Amino acid sequence: MERRTFGRTGKMLPILSFGAQRVVDSHGCSENEALRIMNRALDSGVCYFDTAWIYSEGQSEERVGKVARNRRAEMWIATKTWARDRSGARRQLEESLRRLQTDYVDEWRMHNVWSMGELDKIAGPGGALEAAVKAREEGLVRHISISGHSNPQVQNEALERFPFDSVLCALSVLDHFVLSFSEEFLPVANARGVAVAGMKVLGLGHLAHLYDRALRYTLGLPIFTAVVGMETMEQLANNLSVAESFQPLSDEERLELFREVLPMVTPEGVPWKAEDWDSPVQWKRRKPVRILPA
Repeated sequence: MERRTFGRTGKMLPILSFGAQRVVDSHGCSENEALRIMNRALDSGVCYFDTAWIYSEGQSEERVGKVARNRRAEMWIATKTWARDRSGARRQLEESLRRLQTDYVDEWRMHNVWSMGELDKIAGPGGALEAAVKAREEGLVRHISISGHSNPQVQNEALERFPFDSVLCALSVLDHFVLSFSEEFLPVANARGVAVAGMKVLGLGHLAHLYDRALRYTLGLPIFTAVVGMETMEQLANNLSVAESFQPLSDEERLELFREVLPMVTPEGVPWKAEDWDSPVQWKRRKPVRILPA
């Protein structure tokens, strides 16, 4: 499988990464099956595992930890904090480390920072970023990250305020058309040498019938990896098949894919970019982007 550089570090990681949000009971994935899928992913060359403190009340982290207990040296583990304040974030990190059965994580993310107000909280005095910097000094965290689903300008501003090592953001083909991280954020991150991972690759399952081209679209962007949620062995096999033989979409394939998915680009079809994810009837509002003259 192709490997790409993780930002400024020189570390090479596979282009397909494992999203562990779905290897939980609530997605119909038993513990035995979850461990079997993740071990098979490792055996197949996937080493990057993305989870979060909040996923299924910790069950996702616990299951990743049961794999890490025996195979930690083979794994790159990224987890996230939902807390915005320093003390809350520190408590969540300590709980994550316990669940993951490890004494450090490779990346620790500020989870789903969707507005400038949320960014102010984590980056301000007493914010979660203070906990991240302290944890990095202590060796509990190796790289500091942030994630965003909704507004690329928030992540652009985040890079102005703090030298994040990486960003996880929504980069499905559906995301191309509105509040576009590929158009507005990737050039900024690439210019700064920030590692970018793509998520929402299959659009919460809306693109499952197009998984091969949807994954090839995201892998064709200037990112280091695509994080794909997987809850069955079949899904893992399908994604490995695409990644192991990856070829970027041709111009004609890309155009045809755009034509196919464009009717799906509605607030209901892309709820992570709606004003209200639970009642997606209008796009998220934001201030217009100011374009400076050349």
